[in-house]
Amino acid sequence: MTFAQQATRRRAWLALLAATFTLAAAAPPAAPHAAEEIAALKARIAELERRMPAPELGQQMLDLQLRHDRLWWAGHAGNWNLAYFMVGELGETLRGIEASNGDAAELQPDRLAEVMPAMMNPAVRAVQQALEKKDPAAFAKAYDGLSAACTACHQRAGVEFLHIQRPRTPLLDNLRYQPAAPARGVRP
Repeated sequence: MTFAQQATRRRAWLALLAATFTLAAAAPPAAPHAAEEIAALKARIAELERRMPAPELGQQMLDLQLRHDRLWWAGHAGNWNLAYFMVGELGETLRGIEASNGDAAELQPDRLAEVMPAMMNPAVRAVQQALEKKDPAAFAKAYDGLSAACTACHQRAGVEFLHIQRPRTPLLDNLRYQPAAPARGVRP
């Protein structure tokens, strides 16, 4: 076989392979039974999500209280990075409460998903702004405003005996609140 014949044969094989891949790519999607399986799986997921209980509101509030506590101690120590992280976690916890317990009975006929953001978001923003300034006095004032917003929300829910204030001791004492010292030779 000559070189020209080999080249022609190679081109023919390449053309055949290209045609095969083109046909495979143009083939219809998976068989109809696969679509039925996908639909059945989607229905099963929806059913499992429907059956899954919402997190208990009291447990979520304890998580919120932990974030609130840690936020105070981080800001009080001047650990602005940790405090900013904690206010982010606090905001995330608030959004989780709104999403999973938005229709909590405590606020009926109002919706927790509407009342809580209106009461809490301005206070959270004020704390974030104080943290950006790295101003201890502004932080303390904004933190007290956040605590007052928590208490006001509790009053609106009819649980006015839940009065939130600055913590006197850390809820947990296994987190160091003092900022880490910069490494040698590194300037802040």
